[in-house]
Amino acid sequence: MPPIRRSSHRSRVLKTVRAGLGLATLILPVAHAQAPLLRLPNNYMSRFGSSEVAYTTATGYGVRYIPLPTDPDIRLSVVKQANYWEINAGSRVNDTTLAGGVYFNGYGAAAGIPRMEYTHNPDLGVQYSALVQGSGLHSHLSGGYAVRVLGNRVRVLGTAGIATQADVVAPYTQAEVAGSVDRTFGKVNASAGATVRTSLFPAQGQALGNVDLYVAASSSPLPGLSLAAAHFERFVVGSVPLPDFGMGRYEESSAWALYRWPATGHLISLGGVRGRAGRNWISGYTTVWADVLLDVRGLPNLMGPGVGYQFGPDGKDSRWLVTLVTLGR
Repeated sequence: MPPIRRSSHRSRVLKTVRAGLGLATLILPVAHAQAPLLRLPNNYMSRFGSSEVAYTTATGYGVRYIPLPTDPDIRLSVVKQANYWEINAGSRVNDTTLAGGVYFNGYGAAAGIPRMEYTHNPDLGVQYSALVQGSGLHSHLSGGYAVRVLGNRVRVLGTAGIATQADVVAPYTQAEVAGSVDRTFGKVNASAGATVRTSLFPAQGQALGNVDLYVAASSSPLPGLSLAAAHFERFVVGSVPLPDFGMGRYEESSAWALYRWPATGHLISLGGVRGRAGRNWISGYTTVWADVLLDVRGLPNLMGPGVGYQFGPDGKDSRWLVTLVTLGR
């Protein structure tokens, strides 16, 4: 299956609200109490953790990944951009992703990206994927198999398929080996991981190789205080006939500090404060955040406002950011 690439548009959003959607979580329990015939899934409230209310002062507004009160877990997105609507739905059930609709294609694009996907990719065993996309992006049909070796510490995945983009049709094979280790040093928990991938395109005589390296550490030196830091790097060599299969050099660092207050049982109280910072060393963007997390009785997560600032490269594209954050109790 093709590698997943980070979207460059994420750093362009002026105001993105990622929320458990506090209003919804306040209203839905009441609706449930008044309508006992409505059976909400047991984990319904926790599904809001990945939802977002999208807004920029330039164009887009709407909601993404809003969970429907159904089993299976179905997420719906409806966002108005300047020239098109994002309308799509997706679900992840038993290691299988089903998704379809029109997806984000940039704020000023003439149309969104039509997409249909059916992917089965468990940690072990048979893998297969069918993806059809428009707007000049690739489509593919692939299958493979994954195993774990060395005491389940290393995962090995092999995939073969055929993909097309523009007027290029490319059979391909991919191999991936990934592993990680975890260690504890006193109050510090540390982990390190590596992934090695190769992609071969025999009809075009091209190949791509990349190595991902990841290190992270976390600690709780004082009651209520949590600290964490992580660093990720990707090294790439070779070329591909399909742009969507390409990868570039990447390097990113992040860190955060969180302080939680004990639960009081009050209707609403201060649950925690958090500071976050991230640096993309390739693009030159640095982002800092300050979050205030409220403990609202009856809600499954802490939630509250976050204010951040993006420092662009060479002083350009710098801007304020506003968000609504959630955090598990």
